[in-house]
Formats: sequence, structure tokens, C-alpha cells
Amino acid sequence: MNVFLSYPSEHLEIAREVKSFIRSTGLTCWFDKDALVAGEDWDRARSLALRAADVVVVLCAAQTTERNGVYQREINEALSLSNDRRLGVVYIIPFRIEDSPLPAELSRLQYVDYLDPSWRRLFAAGLARAASEKNEDVPPALQVAAAQPDEGGVVPREIKEDIPQGMLQVSWPSYALTGEYWDFVNGVIRARALGGLYEARRQLAEWWQPSGSSWEMHVSEHYRKGQLVSLSIGTSSYFSGAAHPNHGVQSINILGEAAGIVTAADLFDTSSEALKFLMDYVDLDLRRQYGGTGDEIVLSTYAETYGWEFFDQFNFNEAGMQLNFSSMSGLPHVLGYQEVYLPWQHVGDFLAPTAKQILLGSD
Repeated sequence: MNVFLSYPSEHLEIAREVKSFIRSTGLTCWFDKDALVAGEDWDRARSLALRAADVVVVLCAAQTTERNGVYQREINEALSLSNDRRLGVVYIIPFRIEDSPLPAELSRLQYVDYLDPSWRRLFAAGLARAASEKNEDVPPALQVAAAQPDEGGVVPREIKEDIPQGMLQVSWPSYALTGEYWDFVNGVIRARALGGLYEARRQLAEWWQPSGSSWEMHVSEHYRKGQLVSLSIGTSSYFSGAAHPNHGVQSINILGEAAGIVTAADLFDTSSEALKFLMDYVDLDLRRQYGGTGDEIVLSTYAETYGWEFFDQFNFNEAGMQLNFSSMSGLPHVLGYQEVYLPWQHVGDFLAPTAKQILLGSD
């Protein structure tokens, strides 16, 4: 399935992140910075790509309604093309990237909110539905990204503090479920969330600047089924006067009372064969995501340095694993955030016996 990505030029970095996510799920994505070459009739190429697209993703910000230009032309062309499609099918997906209203023409469509920690899962669900509506196979990686968590039993918690040095904010889910096991799960989550907050208070006090510093942590539910819990932790910090903010992704994975908290090494029983498979798989998938442009990042070199710890920031669901790579994995900050989706069908034989029984229901 072909996806066309339209975005305001002021938000190129977010556009690159969304483009990378689309490609990580096994779909193709037309992105002007990758597709256009010197001397090409760029407007014709752009128009042909838009007409060939099965889904059009429009990144919406204040610029969506405040100016004219190619970006606005793409939106108008997509709306015109939508008139030739069946009513109710997923074709245009608005993607709100800042707290601003959608254009009136797009407001009737369900949008994805970049400010929602679960945006990847919600976005993937829309893309998966579009593929199904076209009677196309949903790529295994997209199935992993779109798998839904259990609903209910979650109470959102949040603390926000404005202090002279800056702003501190942390949010996390609290499970309103009874029993010793859920007391344990809630304790693990609170320890990570509140522990991060208390450490940030100390850091801001010790690295004092007059104002302008900030720290945020958002713990969100990636997947939950029965006692299985996979949580994603996004962090962002900026200390006033620094060259740039720091961002990273971490995780907590709990396989019920039979296994407790697990790391990647636990999941694969520290198998050297499994580690080599993961290293090769990640490099090959990133090469596919980058379209063979030569710009892809070779992560196996970092895995050789850090070993199993390099793969510890992962999430799981019934379809497979999401491997998260950021500064929290040991990557240099300049390499940003990378993600690779790994279906169980590709890696299930490497799982440790307990993990295989719990995740796949087999010995």
C-alpha cells in the first residue's frame, strides 16, 4: 500500500519521524525529500505520486490554514481525489502535530494526535484499516504496531509543577484492578514515574539556571491482555543554556506472575544465536525503511558494544515486538529515534521456554 505524506515545511523533523514510522510498518511512503532528484519536474512528480497513493496523510499545524502554497494545493488535490472513492473508506488521515484546529474541510475526519503518547498505535490502526478496505494483506509489522490493548481498569495520573528553574511534568497509568499482582504492577510504574520526578527535582536544583529548564516523562500503556503488560516511557529534558533537549524511549515489560519483569536477554535466554539474528534483522529492516539511499543507520555496531542491553527498550503485543532505539539504548543523540517491528513468526523459535509458553501459548 502506498502512502503520500503532506506536511508544512516548518515541521520537517516531525515529518521525517512520521515517514520513518510509516516505512517501519512495511508500507511505502512518498516523501519529497527522498523521492525528488535534481532536474526532475518536481510538481509533476508530486502530482503523480499523490494520484497513485492509496492513503494521504496530512500533517496539520497552524500553517495548514494560515497560508497558500504547494502544501495547500496538495490538500485540495487530495480532497478532490477523495470524491472518486467509496464513502466511508480511509483515504485522508489528518495528523495534528500541534494544538491547533484542523481545517474545516478535514474536521469531519478522525485525526491522529501527535501529542497523544499512543499516536503510533492509533495511526497504525488507521493504516491497517485502509489496507483491509483495499483487500490488501496487512504487513506483519503493521499488525504488530496496530494491536490493541485491553480496555478499562486504567486511571490516568499526572503531576505538573512550575518551579523557578522551569517545568516538571509526569503522567502514568494506574490500574484499578485488585490483587497482589496488580499492586506489584502499580508499584513498579509509580516507582519509575515518581522516581524520575524526584531525580529531576534534584537535577534542576543542582544544575540551577534562572529559568527555562524542563523535564517530562509520560508512561503509557502499549499493550495489556490478562496479566501481560507492556508500557512505553517517553522522556524529554532540557536544562537552560544547553545546546539542545534530550529525548529518549524506555519500556517496562511484565509477563504476569509466572515471569515478572523481563528484559530482552530474559525473553531470548541470552542466546547468542538470537542476538545475532536481531542484529541482522534490525540492519536489514532499517535498510528497507531508508529505501537503499545509503543514509540508513547500521545499528549492529552499537549492539556489538552493548550486547543484549541494546535491545532492552522494547514493547510487545500479541503480534510481535516493537524495538525502540534512542539515546536510552546507547545511541548518540544525533541519531534520534529509530524503531523496528518484529513479528513473532520471525523470532518465535528463539524465545525462552517460559516466554514462548506465555506469549505464544506453545512449548
